[in-house]
Amino acid sequence: MKRILRILALTLLVLAILALALLLFIGPLLTAPRKTLNTLAKEWQDRGGYFTWSSSLEANARFGELDIFHITAGNPDNPAILFIHGYPTSSFDFYELFDLLSEDYYLVALDTPGYGLSDKPRDGYIYSIEDDARLVDYFVKNIAGLESFALYTHDKGNSVGLAFLDLYSLQTSYTMTHHFISNGNIYLPLADLTRAQLVLLDQTTGPLATRLINGNLFARSMNKMMHSRPEADEKVDTIASLIDYQDGGEVMHATIQYLAQRKQHELAWLTNLGESPVPATLIWGIDDPVAPPAVADLVWKEYLQARTAEASYWHIENSNHYLQNDSPETIAELIKASLSGQPDSSLAGIPGLLDMSSPRP
Repeated sequence: MKRILRILALTLLVLAILALALLLFIGPLLTAPRKTLNTLAKEWQDRGGYFTWSSSLEANARFGELDIFHITAGNPDNPAILFIHGYPTSSFDFYELFDLLSEDYYLVALDTPGYGLSDKPRDGYIYSIEDDARLVDYFVKNIAGLESFALYTHDKGNSVGLAFLDLYSLQTSYTMTHHFISNGNIYLPLADLTRAQLVLLDQTTGPLATRLINGNLFARSMNKMMHSRPEADEKVDTIASLIDYQDGGEVMHATIQYLAQRKQHELAWLTNLGESPVPATLIWGIDDPVAPPAVADLVWKEYLQARTAEASYWHIENSNHYLQNDSPETIAELIKASLSGQPDSSLAGIPGLLDMSSPRP
């Protein structure tokens, strides 16, 4: 019996190896990334522009200057909001919010290296959260020229924003007026990473898996899992197009290493959040299977609820990981109320918005 089981196990192993080999050789032909942007992605690119930036890491010096995409909307004389996107997407995540908020605010966003319409270097380029934070600091000072702004972050952008708090505390040239934090794994012990994330993160399977990735497969998978309200085909196709830009699938193993950096630094980053003087709003889509509400609950209770600076915590019903796409009107109203200094009670009538801020001790 044991011999039969050993033979069966060996047979299954051989079949698995053959299947992987088949995918590695044939998969790229079946899932080749597109070489041109679709219409909506091209329109997004045309609305923005580029600046050059060099990584602050000595190990990346050989890559020289990178082209970094950024986009603005609204009147520069209005209060500014800076948006930082997540993994594996781009500034296009805020497409709806740009439409809803641009009349009252000056909106600014960029694609960090490896994402969206920015350069996606490979062959050993080190993607770093702290490097991204330095990029944001450079962008604010030298490109956007912002003297004050609110910061809105999502997913991987939350980690960039938390690392950015360190740099913010050391400078005097600009002021952060508010810090919005939305769905993302900001406390990894309570996260529920997908199998795809774990495969891409692994040092053995990740480099192999990147050879099989294209934007279409990734975008459609995210549309099913990460949205309470599935996106229209044109929107999904645009996200796919932006992932495929400069063969972005090939850098996904390198870019997802931000989770390892997050694991290393998250307690220090969250401690900084608890000590930050910047008013903060924690916003969570409650249908998220990857960064469940338990993540936000812990961050609220341990780091925000009793801190000195003002903070609030909101749940968004019928919203998933990409809550800014599932419930853009609700998010826009919450942002407006938070930045205008309206009391929380003024938001009581907004459907799907639940105040989770318990009374301060």
